[in-house]
Amino acid sequence: MPLSNIQAAILQTIAKNRSLESYVAGASVIHAAPRSPRFSHDVDIFHDDQSAVAKSAVADEQALRQAGFSVEWQEQFPAFFRAVVRRDKEVVEIDWAADSAYRFFPLAPDPLFGFKLHPLDVATNKVLAFVGRCEIRDLVDCLHLHKTVLSLGALIWAACGKDEGYTPERILNEAQRRAHFRASELRQLDLVRKPDPVRLRTSWDAAIAKARRLAESLPVEELGCLYLDSTGKAVTPNPKRGFTRLVRHRGTVRGILPMVHPLPAAR
Repeated sequence: MPLSNIQAAILQTIAKNRSLESYVAGASVIHAAPRSPRFSHDVDIFHDDQSAVAKSAVADEQALRQAGFSVEWQEQFPAFFRAVVRRDKEVVEIDWAADSAYRFFPLAPDPLFGFKLHPLDVATNKVLAFVGRCEIRDLVDCLHLHKTVLSLGALIWAACGKDEGYTPERILNEAQRRAHFRASELRQLDLVRKPDPVRLRTSWDAAIAKARRLAESLPVEELGCLYLDSTGKAVTPNPKRGFTRLVRHRGTVRGILPMVHPLPAAR
């Protein structure tokens, strides 16, 4: 679990302030998972309602100061707050922001985070973040999610339901066009293992090619959904083998639990 000691301490300190109106998302959720490839040095706290941002930021500031952290405000706007939090020589940046309430699943309670965005919502958001800002850390994260959560193709297909201005082709073209980096940029990341730019590029190209084949094979009328098996697990569909029994799960405001029905036992 490559969360730094100060990140874990901060999250534990402010977990009591998290709720269905204020939850942890972003890289800190991704990199609290096993086998995460890198350390993140920030914490993102999202809110469905802009009016909750300032209240949340102030409550967290009070909790952190009482716990012995120093808090230095960098930005304070109605819908966005940013602070640098320090303890000894360790530093973490915290952002409080408003975000869309449209998601695939409800928020998940968590002993470390309080409440967090569902991993599949974090993953689809990360895909959109990569094509929107083109940072090497997002490429690394997308590859990690491709290997551990759901294939890049299935994530891209679902992400188009969150931002209907995108199509899989546009996301794939942007992802391929923007995936240019130098080894020096990769070395600037706080990675668990020594970076290998050739292996990273090879893996990325393979994931993009596989995602493109998937997007070309799925029915366009189903664009924007996740495909779930009989247990409710998100899977990558295989049209060549038939996938009529998979549940088409779409997002909604604040998310929804899927309706799945186990297949009857074989006789």
